[in-house]
Amino acid sequence: MGNIALQIERTASGATVASTARVVFNSLVYSTGDIDYNPSTGIITLNSTGRYIINWWVAIQSTGSANGMIFSLLSSQSDSITGSSPQIAGQVSGIGIIDVVSAPVTLSLINSSTGTLTYSVAMPVKAGLMVFKDEPSGNSNDTTSLCFSYAQLAHIIEQLITLYSGNTMSVFTTNVNVITGIPSQLYASPDGDNGAIFILIDDLGQFQAVPITLITAIYVGDGTVYDDSITYLTPPSPLPKGCDTDLIAAIRDYLPLSTEVIMQMGATTQASGAIYKNEYGILVLSDENGNTPIFIPVTKIARIVTAPPTPSKKPTPVSVINNPELNVPSNPDNPND
Repeated sequence: MGNIALQIERTASGATVASTARVVFNSLVYSTGDIDYNPSTGIITLNSTGRYIINWWVAIQSTGSANGMIFSLLSSQSDSITGSSPQIAGQVSGIGIIDVVSAPVTLSLINSSTGTLTYSVAMPVKAGLMVFKDEPSGNSNDTTSLCFSYAQLAHIIEQLITLYSGNTMSVFTTNVNVITGIPSQLYASPDGDNGAIFILIDDLGQFQAVPITLITAIYVGDGTVYDDSITYLTPPSPLPKGCDTDLIAAIRDYLPLSTEVIMQMGATTQASGAIYKNEYGILVLSDENGNTPIFIPVTKIARIVTAPPTPSKKPTPVSVINNPELNVPSNPDNPND
């Protein structure tokens, strides 16, 4: 199964749980991966996206509830896994699946009945709960950092289409082509998980379709400003092992925010500016105010030129060009060197 798991139990005796109150598990049996449990509050926190399988049970000795025994595992993203029994004593259990779309997400097991319930005295363990993340088996591509970086790019493109809908964009590719036009859609196959073809409408009214695997940079248009409402996907945790993770993680760590850079992407694309956003799989170049942002998939970067900061150094101008005879200058302080 997955590499994120939690098992907790309640062994404290002689206690009750009031209506709408949480079940507080006092014993941490097992925990691994990016998951937290607070034994003071009974709150579980899932810190990474993905599919989680949850199994819980509670043993009750008596109830002051008119509607029997009802417990619900509730999440901060409005999931509910409920178990119930019309009896006044016995065991109540529940099992279900939760898809965490945007982490973190919190979970709590709540007494959803109308009255106070008393934990079983006869049972040494009064309640138990297990959570584990369900990972794809084998070598499925959806576990790779490379595929995640494409999903990240698709996620960004969908937002750019909405936020800059009337702009004339320039999409740079791994060959000499630059596709210029108004964004139309990110096409996704019914058999796929994400959009994979960015479609723009050029000045002749033609549809220009670009596979996102060939995109080296996206310039959203003259006079634009980075929109702070843009969101980014949370990378898998822990990161999958592989050479793609090594590369993507290294570039992310290598370039702190505000670093002045000149970059070569693919064979013919060159961009310059400061690192304005550094997310897993995506960089955004801009000036300090977010003007004329350039979105760059990190897997297409061929060269990065930086220089030590100096008090008198002028900011690197924000630009992106396509030049078949590209020769990136070795000195970012003087692009003419």
